[in-house]
Amino acid sequence: MKQQQPDIDVVIRYLEEPGQEEHKRSLDEWLQLDAANLDIFLETKALWQGEILPAPSSYNTAQQWQVLDAKLTPVTSTPLIPLQTEKRPVKRYWWAAAATIALLAGAFSLMRQPLYIAQQTAQNTDSLLLPDGTKLYLNAHTSVKYPRHFKGNSREVFVQKGEVFVDVKHMPEKPFSVHLKNVDIQVLGTSFDVKQTAKGVNVFVQSGKVKAIYKNSKRSVILTPGEEAEMLLAETTISTKHHRNNNPIAWKTGYLTFDDAPLAEVAHVLEDYYKVHIVLKNEALADKKLLATFHKESISEVMDILSKTLQVHTVQKDSLIEIY
Repeated sequence: MKQQQPDIDVVIRYLEEPGQEEHKRSLDEWLQLDAANLDIFLETKALWQGEILPAPSSYNTAQQWQVLDAKLTPVTSTPLIPLQTEKRPVKRYWWAAAATIALLAGAFSLMRQPLYIAQQTAQNTDSLLLPDGTKLYLNAHTSVKYPRHFKGNSREVFVQKGEVFVDVKHMPEKPFSVHLKNVDIQVLGTSFDVKQTAKGVNVFVQSGKVKAIYKNSKRSVILTPGEEAEMLLAETTISTKHHRNNNPIAWKTGYLTFDDAPLAEVAHVLEDYYKVHIVLKNEALADKKLLATFHKESISEVMDILSKTLQVHTVQKDSLIEIY
């Protein structure tokens, strides 16, 4: 059997003209039909008056019946002669108004969402997927910002500090750009690493091709796989070098590879990866060659291997390492 819908007009008439005895009697009769009608009345009244609806469990039904009974029961038992009043059309618009308010609130909430999303890391690395499918890998102590949605014919990411490896989704019709303090990087589809320090910006390309540009002078360099550019902030000089390995992104891969690399170069790479300071106490040590691969070993383990492989001595005190 189909359940009968409540006659909400009875409630609306009462809320419009609570002083009319006819409306009070109609409401009283309707409330007596079903105990659930009291909850309907209270919720409707709250909406009508613009109040926040309380949880259903917070209603004291017995108490509310007493309050309503006092309001609906006439003060005197003298029969009342109903006045001939002009009937006004019942306002049935409040349901639509409530729905409209809800829709507007939702739209306003969407409008208040920030246009850009900020992401930052502390001690650990992290990764995220951009709206276009591009992947960002963030090194520790890195901060980036990117649009919630890529609109128009461009895609832009802002690196505020730190180091980011970017695996760009190939979209020739929508170029991808990375903006740093003094340098812009333009790509189509590629994977590369960009690191911003107090001295400047380093860009390393793993695949594809990128163009790094000084914002002020417009000097630029085009990099291909294996190439790294160092762009100093104090000047507009660009120095490049070619890598036979992926050591510039060891923070992401966990691998350090040295193929007959001189110890001076090894020390520089280890300093960057382990955040230590290495001093070669003898200049002759700089030309010693190392052939080795490390995968997430501790700096102590690496120093032990260096000592045995190159016949050197190492002394470590906190973040300072001396080799002699």
